Amino acid sequence: MKLQNRHKGIAFNMHYWFLKKQRVNILLFTVFMLTGLYGLYQGFAFKQKQIRTIDAFRSEKLKALNELKSGFAMDTTKPEGKAAYAKATGIISSNWNIVLPAGKMPSGAAVFNIGQADIFPYYYTIKNESFFMQLFKQGEIANPLRSLAGHFDISFWIVYLLPLLVVILCFNTLSAQYDNSNWKLIGSQGISARQWVLSKCLLVGLLVCAMVTVIFIIGLALNYRAFKQAPVAGDFLFLLITVVYLAFWLAVVYAINAYTKNTSSAALAGGIAWIAFCFIIPTLVTSIAEKTIPVDNTLVSRMSRRPQGSKFDDTTFAKQTITQLGILRPQYKQTTLRPQSPAFVFATYMSYHELMDDTNRIAVNDYFNRIEQRQQVTNTTTLINPAAGIDGIFAHLAANDAQANHDFIWQAKALHQGLHDAYFPPLFFEKRLAENDYERFPLFSYKPATISANSILTCMELLLSTAFIFLISNRRLKKKW
Repeated sequence: MKLQNRHKGIAFNMHYWFLKKQRVNILLFTVFMLTGLYGLYQGFAFKQKQIRTIDAFRSEKLKALNELKSGFAMDTTKPEGKAAYAKATGIISSNWNIVLPAGKMPSGAAVFNIGQADIFPYYYTIKNESFFMQLFKQGEIANPLRSLAGHFDISFWIVYLLPLLVVILCFNTLSAQYDNSNWKLIGSQGISARQWVLSKCLLVGLLVCAMVTVIFIIGLALNYRAFKQAPVAGDFLFLLITVVYLAFWLAVVYAINAYTKNTSSAALAGGIAWIAFCFIIPTLVTSIAEKTIPVDNTLVSRMSRRPQGSKFDDTTFAKQTITQLGILRPQYKQTTLRPQSPAFVFATYMSYHELMDDTNRIAVNDYFNRIEQRQQVTNTTTLINPAAGIDGIFAHLAANDAQANHDFIWQAKALHQGLHDAYFPPLFFEKRLAENDYERFPLFSYKPATISANSILTCMELLLSTAFIFLISNRRLKKKW
């Protein structure tokens, strides 16, 4: 055992000397390190833009709401004070000025993964009208879920570029020495083919992990310095999954060395493996997911249209609509509204929107579920689709995937319902808005979801794939040369 460890040490030192001697390798590591720093800058800049936008948006809307509330403190003996008071207390006039902000603040890991944050809106204006009408007016109707890279961030660097570095450095570890007739000299040192390849993979793995760790520490420092976000468990899980993914690629190049006979065939195998795992397989899986799980975008597009026509002025229709709202929301069943009331038509309009949201909820939920199922297909096919699966986990950890966006939407819907709970009682019982009604308006705070079981399953599948590839390759190398 001691002799084997000694041989491994000799092989490790020789590989280190070879890497250090060839300046092109130092240049290669430098280029990849600078590329990683640029990816981190891209994620940081995008996250900074999101936070600044949300802060400015929230401040603007809350300032406008506070200005409206200031009407309660105005001197009503003066015309301007009387107008401000009427604007704040009037059940119809106040509606057009009451807008609540909902913003999805980026998580700590968002600095490493932009994900689908540019596809999905990350802030909404919430008014009393139909939530889904507002939602699909503000957002993009078609929500394509990518299993391919769309941003140059740290996730792209890890998932697509670092495997290329591993392949370049390790694909011909054994065949190059054999082609150059150096293997007999190396073998005379008592070093086996398995020890030689394993030592090279271990050295490259340590160097690449060191690069990732440096980038990771810089990212955590930026989070703390610029955004006042302390490291959390999800951030370190991001690093752990990166190590698992790199181990998979080291197992792949280990297999390439075990099963190829010369440098040219090793280069071909390495190139095919990188292109297949990073591009071809993700594209095929995405196409299959799109065909097997269809998403009807026209269904939700219809929800963005404002109800038209004069039927709100129809007394019979109005009474039926308000009665139906009383069934859905029993607290408004005993409304005192009369058809002669100035707020009657407006209450009919609001009732119609509330009923419309209730009717559309099932369709929207099904629409979201189908989008998430597409993403799950991508994530849970890790055995053949590791790049897209890991990219999906990274997006989930950064709360920048489809599920996180849908969680944000339902949380915004809860804010919308809270606004109704404060605004509807004065409307349906013919009262003016009081200052304490404004105090009942909710404030939005986005709550990220916990780590999903699919992410754990994806990671376990990748570990099993890595172990399987390593074991069969290790057995092959024991018999080689």
